[in-house]
Amino acid sequence: MKKLHGLATIFLFNAALVVLATACSGSDEPTQPGAAGSSSSGGSATSGGSSSSGGSATSGGSSSTTGDATKGATVWSTNACGSCHAETAAGAIGPNITFSKTAGIGNWTLAQFTAAVRSGKNIDGTELCGSMTRFAAISDASMADLYAYIQAKPISEKVERGSVCP
Repeated sequence: MKKLHGLATIFLFNAALVVLATACSGSDEPTQPGAAGSSSSGGSATSGGSSSSGGSATSGGSSSTTGDATKGATVWSTNACGSCHAETAAGAIGPNITFSKTAGIGNWTLAQFTAAVRSGKNIDGTELCGSMTRFAAISDASMADLYAYIQAKPISEKVERGSVCP
């Protein structure tokens, strides 16, 4: 019981930090010294359009996207994704979101990933756990960058359901 209470306290603290960090940041677009050009969106991620930010091409099912994993690392950090999914993305309080096809999100398209992050929708359209923070303000370009960043992480076959939700 103490362990569950401790995890709940950590989760609430992390959620408060995420809300505070999101509220305090003026933009979800990473600002890096020496970064040339700007990100532009070639269509809606939810409609299968492409986003261009000068990075390497990645494929996510039927929709083709371009994202910059380096910029995605900043989106990951700014939104404290590692506080629930671990810095490896293999799962901690939240589930494994590496690109494992059996234990992670390796079968997810960018559109499905975007729906999960922005609206809390699972790959089949059902609601994700209520503890999954919804990040509606992340732009299409930053979402493609985040997707590329997670895709670049080592794959983990560890099945982690998370400690907060069943």
